[in-house]
Amino acid sequence: MLRQRDALSLRVMMAWENYQKAFRSANIYVQVLIIFAVSRVFGWVLFTVVGKQEKYSPWSDQPMDYLSFVNIWDADWYRKIAETGYPTQLPLTPTGTVAENPWAFYPLYPLVNSALMNLLGVSYPPVAAAVSLVSGFGAACLIYRLFETSLRTLRAGRVSAVLSEPSSVESMALWGVAVFSFAPISPVLQVAYAESLNLLFVAAVLLALMNRKFWWAVLLAIPACFSRPVGVPLGATAGLLWLIAWIIDARGMHTGADQPGAPLGWSKSFAQHASQLISALLICGIALLWPLIAWIRTGRVDAYTATETAWRGSDLYLVAPWFKQSTEYFGAAGPILFIVLLIGFIVLLSSRLIRRTLHPVLIMWCACYAAYLVLFLNPQSSLFRMLLPLFPLALVTVAVSADRAYRMLLVLGGAALQFGWVGWLWHWKQLPTGGDYPP
Repeated sequence: MLRQRDALSLRVMMAWENYQKAFRSANIYVQVLIIFAVSRVFGWVLFTVVGKQEKYSPWSDQPMDYLSFVNIWDADWYRKIAETGYPTQLPLTPTGTVAENPWAFYPLYPLVNSALMNLLGVSYPPVAAAVSLVSGFGAACLIYRLFETSLRTLRAGRVSAVLSEPSSVESMALWGVAVFSFAPISPVLQVAYAESLNLLFVAAVLLALMNRKFWWAVLLAIPACFSRPVGVPLGATAGLLWLIAWIIDARGMHTGADQPGAPLGWSKSFAQHASQLISALLICGIALLWPLIAWIRTGRVDAYTATETAWRGSDLYLVAPWFKQSTEYFGAAGPILFIVLLIGFIVLLSSRLIRRTLHPVLIMWCACYAAYLVLFLNPQSSLFRMLLPLFPLALVTVAVSADRAYRMLLVLGGAALQFGWVGWLWHWKQLPTGGDYPP
């Protein structure tokens, strides 16, 4: 019996070694797709197991299979938009304020699903889940490209010790993708939400800015801004990158195109600066198109903002909801905790680790997106999902240490925390006061 166990262990070890050799010899993007595929299989297991525990929800009075389970919560709003479109008259509550309605949800994702439904003659749930899943694979590939480009660009100038070999650049970028793919909130990449599709285009815009393809950034910003409300931080990112480049050129501070500063796009002619500025302004303009369309279709200038605030039950206030919600959740210490976290994030973005890991475009994006959340978000349980566009920070966590055990712990720790996101937030369990915390 002992010899049989030893023989079995040996076969398992040999099979694992053969798999590792085959994996490492594969094309790098094949490796990316394998990593993302494994993460989504893990997500499928989670959703399947938790869905079977769902005894009752607003969408079903019995346990749910995988496909049904990933099509609940906001997925139901996207389904309604795909099937019936947007209302031309905003619904009102008994008090006269705008009620929850489809105008809060951007059109690209439901319109793509609707087109595929009509083309293939398939119902909404499988189409929506498939679009999210395929978009997630595309986003993973672009995120790898962003990480690799960031590391190679910085490697041309000042570089950390972990990037001393070319192979370590690919390895580190691949670990970054793994941490992103197994992050606690990564299950959202396979549900019938617009996150995967939006992340695909956000990554594409950032890659275009990184490569100084400013007109490509404008074109790619259109689907990005019509899939999720990311237009304001994208426009701010493009605009601030131009401003910094212009200031540096105006002061004669540039150090040459081969230096780490060059990615921002300075040391350029007037025409090049003008091109970058115009593209940034166009992205800002694209960010305003959806509220403009809502105004034209409904006749109310505040159609979009009034709809967005319907979920929080009050007018739109900048920053104030963070203090209100932090006090509600953590008492008098809540606002202090919020300020400490905010200062900590600012310190992190200005740290040497960030500057030696992330391209200036990625740093600017993280800063602008975080500022956007602080200004406009009403923080609650959906905050975890809203943090997904800060995906460049996955690479930063990897850069902390080159130790394989540490990086594996990041991946496994993220996978373990997915149980919390799926089992606590995605799983419906009615609160004593009614309703449930949204994912």
